[in-house]
This record gives sequence, structure tokens and C-alpha cells, in this order.
Amino acid sequence: EAAAQFETSTAMVATIADTSQKSLSDISKEVRTYSNETGEAASDMAEATYQAISASVNTADAASFAGTATKLAGGFTSATTAVDVLTKAINAYGLAASDATQLSDYLITTQNLGKTSVDQLAQSVGKVIPLASAYNVQMDNLSSAYAVLTANGIATAESGTYLKSMLNELGDTGSGVSEVLLNSTGKTFAQLMEQGYSLGDVMAMLGNAVDGDSTAFNALWNSTEAGIGALSLFNAGADKYNSVLESMRTSAGATEKAYSTMADTTDKSKQRMENAFNNLKISVGDVLSPALTQVYEGFTNAFAG
Repeated sequence: EAAAQFETSTAMVATIADTSQKSLSDISKEVRTYSNETGEAASDMAEATYQAISASVNTADAASFAGTATKLAGGFTSATTAVDVLTKAINAYGLAASDATQLSDYLITTQNLGKTSVDQLAQSVGKVIPLASAYNVQMDNLSSAYAVLTANGIATAESGTYLKSMLNELGDTGSGVSEVLLNSTGKTFAQLMEQGYSLGDVMAMLGNAVDGDSTAFNALWNSTEAGIGALSLFNAGADKYNSVLESMRTSAGATEKAYSTMADTTDKSKQRMENAFNNLKISVGDVLSPALTQVYEGFTNAFAG
């Protein structure tokens, strides 16, 4: 039964996989390898692999991508949710599947520095990523903004709403705040982002344009949501923001560290043991399945006759 269930899961992968890149047999072996490594059920790993391929990850990279997503999930969210947020970022920013680990490190670091969770971030950040990427706000900058806003006491979902409104006004060349920024710097918001400035730097530039007056700063924004988000970043200060951004940019290994900590528990050890035993059943079942299939077909034909 275990082998039959896993066979169904891999058959689902086969419907969209490009087997010229990697054979279904190799994908199946890789999925089971990551299953044993992470303690996640092989069928769940296959489902995450399917989701990765359906979101445009190359077949050759899909199982390892799912493995990275599973480590990000590691007690913080579901594997499919992790795959969803990572693929949204990769597709929006035109990144490679190999960048998934770095993106995952950003999310874990945001969880560590802000008052949020990977699951909450995954539910929110995907809605902001398309707009952020359109205006050259890279994932490290966006993650830093979430970390600062949530640390300031703003809920994750609300932070996403505020950031989306704020970026929309900053990027709209016809908005009042965009005009102030252009008059002050001679550059559009997207140009400043492309040249390496941070969102914290931009808030400081806008603050200088109104002589640091918080009331005047808030009045620059058309929407209440944009104003609340921008004012929170402005009050935190560019130094604080850029310190968080530096932590993002030096966060390599954050996912592995968090995963290792979560994995070093009695419950996780038990899960890995039970999962390894289930994978053994799958391996044994693989040997028995061809004979059982013939038996099932024989009975089917007999009953049909």
C-alpha cells in the first residue's frame, strides 16, 4: 500500500516532468533521498516536487528545490507553502532555482529579526513581490522592510498591505511623493533602487525634503496605508534599516541553522524513524508491485467476464 501510494504521487509528477532532463526513476530516488534526510513523507516530497515543476522550476532541479523548501518549512510552515513563496520570488526576480537557499535564508532572518513567522510571511510577501520586483526592490530589501515593520509592532498581513501601497505610490511617477523624490534627487524611485539605495535611504531622502517633520512627511502620501508604513520605516531611521539589511545580506546558512535546531528534537527523531521505516516499506513494495498488479488485473478481467 505504501508503494502504491508513492507510485501515485510520482505518477502525478510524471504528468508534467520533462524526463529528457531527468528520468522519473531518478526523480523518484532523489525524492526518497530528501525524504529520508528531512523526515518528511515521500508522498509529501513528491507533491512539493510537482508544485515546483508546475511553477516553472526545471525538472532537473525540482526535487532539490523541494528539499530546500522542506528545510524552510521545517516546523515553520508547510512544504507546499514554502515552495509557493520561493517560486513566486524566483519567477518575479528572474532568479535560478539554485537561489532558493538564499531566498530561504532571507525569510528565516526576517522571522528572527522581526515579530513574524515564516508561515505568516509566506502568506503575505507573495502579494508584494510582483510590485517590488517591478521597481527594482530586491528580496533582501523587501525582507528588511518586513522585519522592521513587524518589529515595530505592525502585524505581518498589515505590513504587506502598507508596503504594497507605499511601493505603488513611490513607483507611480504621477504621485505626489514620487514628484518630491524626483525633485530632491533627480531620480525616480526605481532608478534609486537600481543604483543600490535601500528603502531606508529613500525614507531618509523624503524626510530631508520636509526637514524631518513627521507630520509633513506623513502628508506626502495619498493613502493612509502607505503613510503608516512609510512613517514607521522613517521613524526607525536609515541606520537601523540598513543594519537589518546588512544582516539579510550576511544571512547565508540561516535556513540550515534553523532546520538543524528544529530537527534536533525527540519528536523530529521519532518522525524520521517512522518515515525511514515507511520508505523501507515503499522499497519492498516496489519489488512486489509488478506481481500484485498482475493479480489485480487478473481479478478485474475475471469479474468483468
